[in-house]
Amino acid sequence: MKEIKYYDLNGSQDVVMLQCKYSIFKRIVNILSSMSTKKDIDFNLMKDAFNMIIDRNDSLRIRFAKKDKKLVQYFIDEYTFDDIPVYEFKTESEQVAFINKLKKKPIKYMKGQVVEPYFIKTFDGKNMVFLKVCHLILDIYGINIIFRDLFAVYDALAEGKDLPEPPNSFEEVLQKDLSRKHNQERLEKNTEFFKEYFAGTEEPYYAGIHGPEQQLWKKQLAKGKRAMKMFFVHNDTHGYEHHISKETMDKVVEACKKLECSPANFMLYACCLTASRINNNISNMLPMLLYNCRGSALEKNCAGTKAQSMCSYTKIDYNKTFNENLAEFLPQHTKLYRRIGFSDQQMVSILHKAYGGSFMETYYSIAFSFIPYTKPEDLEFEMYSNEKCALPAYLALFYDLNKGDILMYYDVQTIITTGQDVEKFHQNFVSVLNQITDNLDIPVSEIKVNN
Repeated sequence: MKEIKYYDLNGSQDVVMLQCKYSIFKRIVNILSSMSTKKDIDFNLMKDAFNMIIDRNDSLRIRFAKKDKKLVQYFIDEYTFDDIPVYEFKTESEQVAFINKLKKKPIKYMKGQVVEPYFIKTFDGKNMVFLKVCHLILDIYGINIIFRDLFAVYDALAEGKDLPEPPNSFEEVLQKDLSRKHNQERLEKNTEFFKEYFAGTEEPYYAGIHGPEQQLWKKQLAKGKRAMKMFFVHNDTHGYEHHISKETMDKVVEACKKLECSPANFMLYACCLTASRINNNISNMLPMLLYNCRGSALEKNCAGTKAQSMCSYTKIDYNKTFNENLAEFLPQHTKLYRRIGFSDQQMVSILHKAYGGSFMETYYSIAFSFIPYTKPEDLEFEMYSNEKCALPAYLALFYDLNKGDILMYYDVQTIITTGQDVEKFHQNFVSVLNQITDNLDIPVSEIKVNN
C-alpha cells in the first residue's frame, strides 16, 4: 500500500481556516462561480473533460485529515465523477432558487467532497458550467486556471485535436510554501518588520464604502471609536456586479506605465482614496489586500490556494497630489509583498497591540483583490455570494486581459451596506479613476465625489 504523504496548510489556507473557525456559518469555506456560453455544449463530453482536468490539476485531488489535532492535507492519485447532473431552468426565479439552495450547504471537505460541478441549461438559453469548490483547495485565481483548462480540454476533445499542456503541480508549489512558512529565521524577521511597520503610525479609521451616515458606524464614532464591530453572527452578505469600461482601464494602464507601478497597486490606492473622500477625507486607512501570490512561472500556471491577505496601512495626504501620494505608498507596499507567507493571525495580533484595539473590532472595511484573467470571448464568467462572510466588504476586480475591461464584484454585509451604497461607491470609484488618469498631478483635495 502506498504511503500517504501529509502536508500542513500553507499560509493562504490558514487564513481560510481562521475565517471558518470564528464563524458559526461553515459555508464561508465555499466559493461559487460559473462560466457560461451561448454556444452548444455536449455535456457528456464536458463530463469527460472535467474528469480529465481532475487528473491534470492536483489541487482538485487534495483531501484533508486530522493528525495530532491539526488539519493536514494529502493528494490522492485519481478520482472521477461517474455522473454530473444537468439541470434545465425555464425561469430566472427557478434558477436563482436552485443556486441559493446550493449556497446554503457547506461543502463537506473533511469527507472528501472538495468540488461539486453542475451543468445548467439556463433560463435565457445559455449553457453553464457551475462550480462549488472548497476555498482550501482553490482561490479565485486558481478557479480561473481550472475553467481555462476545462474549456481548452473540451475544445480539444470536440475538435479531435491534441490536448493542451496541463497546468503545473500545486504540490510542488505547496512544498516551497511550507519551507518558507516553517523557516524560523524568516518568521522572526517578518515579526519584527510588522512590529516596526505599525509602530509610530497613527491609529487608522474604519472607512466603509457605505459612507459615514450608516447608523451602526455613527454609534461607534459617538463612542470615540475608530474601528467597527466585527459581525460573526449577523454576517449576511449580498453580491453585486458592476463594470469598469475598457476606455477607463486603458487610461489606467497608460498611467501605470508612466508611474512604473502595477494596475493592482494603482487601483487599490484609488479605491482607498474614494473611500476616504466619501467618509469626509479620512487620512489613515487599513484595507485588507488579498495578494495573488503567484510570482514564479511555476506558480502563475498553477491552480490551488495561493492568495495572501495583508493589512496595508494607507496614508492619504490632502496637501499633496495623487501622484505624490502614490509614490510614497508604493515602496511600503513592495515591502509588504516580500512578507508573503507570514501568519495572518500573528499580523492581526501585532496590529491590535500597536493600537490597543479589541479583537472584536476591525479597521479594515475593504478586502481588495485584483485578478487579471483570460478567457475566450464567447464565455461569460460570474461569481456568486455564499451570503455569509466575516469581512465587511469584499471587492474583487476581474481584469479581462483579452477585452481590457473589469467585472467588479462586491460582496457586502447587508447589516451595514445596501445595494444603493454599493452603486454610489462604484460610480464615485470610476469617477475618481477618470479624474486621476486625466491629470496624475491633480491635488487630492480637488478630486470630486458625489456625497
